[in-house]
Amino acid sequence: MVIYYIMENRNNQKIIIIGGPTATGKSKVALIVAEKMDGEIISGDSRQFFKEITIGTDKVPDSYRKRVPHHLIDIFSLKEKIDVFKFIEMTIEKTKEIISRDKIPIIVGGSGLYLRSLIEGIFYIPEDVKEKQEEIRKELEKLKTSALYEKLKEIDPEASEKIHRNDRRRIRRAIEVYYLTGKKISEWQKSQSKISLSEIGKIFYFILFRKRELLYERINERVDRMFEKGWIEEVKNLIEKSYEKFIMEKAPIGYREIVEYIKKDGDIEELKNKIKKKTREYARKQLTWFKKEKGIWLEVKDEEKTAEEIIKIVEEGKCL
Repeated sequence: MVIYYIMENRNNQKIIIIGGPTATGKSKVALIVAEKMDGEIISGDSRQFFKEITIGTDKVPDSYRKRVPHHLIDIFSLKEKIDVFKFIEMTIEKTKEIISRDKIPIIVGGSGLYLRSLIEGIFYIPEDVKEKQEEIRKELEKLKTSALYEKLKEIDPEASEKIHRNDRRRIRRAIEVYYLTGKKISEWQKSQSKISLSEIGKIFYFILFRKRELLYERINERVDRMFEKGWIEEVKNLIEKSYEKFIMEKAPIGYREIVEYIKKDGDIEELKNKIKKKTREYARKQLTWFKKEKGIWLEVKDEEKTAEEIIKIVEEGKCL
């Protein structure tokens, strides 16, 4: 399955985004691409922002960071608040910095919402209208795509010219923004263009995947490796430093389970199997999310070859 998608832009600056489920090998592929294309890497993985948790996030190793600059890793404490809006702001800033050094920005991660928001932009929806948002969405879902498109043409003719009449998700989103904010999405895009990568360069979005049985095998091996590196000791140290509350609220799969294991003095093999199972389930959910995205799908069999494919596509700038 290969779908090609490039955001149109007024200049030829290239921006590479590499997404996909956990354990597909995104970090290694990105490293190879960065070295061969003189790029710098920006983490799009929400798990790697926090400096206190390392082993269980499979954080990019120091050896990678010495070879190529990596950004937005270890920048927040678990005690600090970080959301998609802050992520977009920081990523846009780093992207511009990298471009100013005549390098290619390469954004890598498995946080699908973060990557989608970077590409399409995002609009802040206040908490007090969340209920209204759900009501609007339910009503819009009742309409056929053709009817939604006609409604968009009435509300925002400018936006309707830029959105394909069969792109139901973007049509619905544009109508939703108007009903929630009273402002056309085309106006939002002009006033808040700074929060969208499409204003900076041409986006090449790659989604990496592996065959399910191979992906699950990699997940299982990675979990075993994390325990060998001292994952339980890392969590114990965090508990001693009064981070338990923040672990339970923010840490990814594995951390909460280890906290429970420590408290109950549970069975280590049962713990490992539980984390492996939850991680496999998470990978399935990620894959389901990415299937809704427009991107270049590449099966990873060999990281070097996948990196070469990415470089070839970016340099040629044309559909596969």
